[in-house]
Amino acid sequence: MKMVKSLLLGTAAGLVAMTGAQAADLPVKAKAAEYVKICSLYGAGFYYIPGTDICLKVGGHVRFQMYSNNPQDSSKGGMTGAWGTRVSDVDTGIQSRAWITHDTRQQSAYGVVRTYMLYGFNSNNLGTSAASAGAGGGGSFLYLNRGFIQFAGFTFGRAQSFFDIYPNASFSVQAGANYVADTGDGGVNLAGYTATLGNGVSATVAIEQSRRNATIDGNNTSGVTFDVSGVKPGNVNEGISGFASGTTKPDFVGNLRVDQAWGSILVGGAMHDASSSYYGGISHLAGHASDKWGYAGTAGFIWNLPMIAAGDRLSAQFAYTAGATKYAENTPGSLLKRSGSTIGFGIQSDGVVTAGASGSIELTTAWSITGAFEHLWTPALRTSFYGSYLSTTYTDAGKLAICNAFSGTSGIGTAAAAAGCDPNWSAYNIGSRTQWQPVKDLAINFDLMYMKLNSMKTATGLAAVGAISTAGIGAGTYTVSDQSAWVGTIRVERSFVP
Repeated sequence: MKMVKSLLLGTAAGLVAMTGAQAADLPVKAKAAEYVKICSLYGAGFYYIPGTDICLKVGGHVRFQMYSNNPQDSSKGGMTGAWGTRVSDVDTGIQSRAWITHDTRQQSAYGVVRTYMLYGFNSNNLGTSAASAGAGGGGSFLYLNRGFIQFAGFTFGRAQSFFDIYPNASFSVQAGANYVADTGDGGVNLAGYTATLGNGVSATVAIEQSRRNATIDGNNTSGVTFDVSGVKPGNVNEGISGFASGTTKPDFVGNLRVDQAWGSILVGGAMHDASSSYYGGISHLAGHASDKWGYAGTAGFIWNLPMIAAGDRLSAQFAYTAGATKYAENTPGSLLKRSGSTIGFGIQSDGVVTAGASGSIELTTAWSITGAFEHLWTPALRTSFYGSYLSTTYTDAGKLAICNAFSGTSGIGTAAAAAGCDPNWSAYNIGSRTQWQPVKDLAINFDLMYMKLNSMKTATGLAAVGAISTAGIGAGTYTVSDQSAWVGTIRVERSFVP
């Protein structure tokens, strides 16, 4: 009996062992795979980041561009015209650009929380230094044009100014040459709150980075020299000595906006600190002019015109400024052009410090108007017609200070204000762009633009420009006169999941 019992127990133990061994050899059931899930809450292109309730959309853009009479060449000061040797001139600009976008959105107790980034790479032959590249000049560089957070009506980060409405780049390849407040490309650093009032009506108040143009130091006794070695594309501000520039406060911006199926309307305004730095820009011991605030106002619209053709639209924006001139023209700022033995220029500033230890700031006024109409011939072929005008005006006291500062053989003008010296100037442009889309999201653009600069005038009508090796400009005397230029551009671009 004992033998039978032992046999049965041994057999049972062996079966248990065999069963365990076989179980160990069986494949373990795999954990269910997590597949990317489409997020339909915010439109096409979004998907859920695995393991989260955050929706993400990734997009991008690549473009190639070629200019004739390149308006962004730093050696030509924003309009064209050979400055230096034939070797250093860039009559044809070639540019390539690519960027990536990330758009994330998530539901919360405060509504949708959104983050957005746009970063990219730019390469062109418009210059050689990294500094000029960052300002639109030559070389290769990385950049971040957008990076903001939005929730509960708030916006924090780098975004388009709440002063803007005119969609500049959508009408013209030469967007940077138009005289408009638009910050659409580079954006600005800001913090704002938008209240939704219903029926497409909203109101926004924001603190934005200062849109600073220089304040001219009329106390300068050594003469204002015309040094184009510091010229940025289309901007001669940094090329003129005698500036007392500085700011301590951000700009305050507000708007009231209506967005409907027929289009959009915006009215807005801005307050801007136009105060100067210390006299000479060196030390607090030198003192400074009394602080002064400038301001800007604007009105603009986008009007959809489906009664003409699906996709047709008309847009315009007007801006008036006093001591806040970048709200009339965000870029390029001032203008400079040479043609043969003639030269034309326009200095954009927020104000002029009048002479005297207790000097005050005379605010510079500027106004601009820009507009465009776009017509779709077919869904794949469209043409826009655009134009803009800018006018800059100095007060009588400001004129006197500038004309007195333009002195010496290395400067522009004579030692004292005289008949014929007038720093007021204006400029305008008109153009047309035709865009063909042979396949979806691939566009080929042809843009032709005419630019005209009504130059500011010196007392004698002559300007002496000293030798500046970095800009390739030889010493000489040039007749001041109005300037003009034709600019042609071809752009090939593709956007994916915009």
